[in-house]
Amino acid sequence: MVQIKEGDIYICTVKKILQHGVIVRVEETDSDGFIHISEISKRWVREVKDIVKEGDKLVCKVIKLGGISPELSVKRVTDNEKKQALKEWSIENRITKILEKTAGKDNQRIIEDIKKDYKSIFGFYNAVVKDGEKAIDKIKVKKDVADTVLDFVEKTKRKIVIKTDMEVRTYESDGIDRIKKLFEEEYSNKKDYVVKYIKSPHYLLMVNAGETKKTISENRKIIEAIEKKARELGIELETREIKQ
Repeated sequence: MVQIKEGDIYICTVKKILQHGVIVRVEETDSDGFIHISEISKRWVREVKDIVKEGDKLVCKVIKLGGISPELSVKRVTDNEKKQALKEWSIENRITKILEKTAGKDNQRIIEDIKKDYKSIFGFYNAVVKDGEKAIDKIKVKKDVADTVLDFVEKTKRKIVIKTDMEVRTYESDGIDRIKKLFEEEYSNKKDYVVKYIKSPHYLLMVNAGETKKTISENRKIIEAIEKKARELGIELETREIKQ
């Protein structure tokens, strides 16, 4: 079973509705968690039952450990984190069903080997995206099983690019030089991003680190670094992720 960690994102199933929150089952773990009414939605909640019902699937972030059960939040999950969690959950379920259908009695052994070698089914999926048959060969499956998995990966793999509109303003006499310094700085050793001038005062940041989770993480780090540098240069900076 997966060990719950503070700050991590999980798919949860609502088990019980309470007056001041809900008890959920944290998928892929042996734990239940609690979501306080104030953490269920970004908008004000009068009645918990108006927002969720038993059996609902929620994307939750662990905000506190150490009590009777982990404390979780729905409202603190960003749009990208929710999108990624649902994608992983969907792909893991679909690969599990593929293996159940094509591998028969060997299914459980294959899943155990996948988790041993790749930690998770989604980790296996990413390895197949990157290495193809080479990744599948490690878990020793029959050709029809390998072909079905490869076909699924080819149809579903997709790289994402996170785009952020950056509104940049400075009222200093050397403002143009300051903005040049802001964007001449190297914010990623991996060169996973591009900044383009759109029109004053807008610039476009595009981040693509290959895998979705890495892109989300790298995007967050780059924006935080740019914001820090902007403060040092006395530049006003507003960022807005562009929905795709």
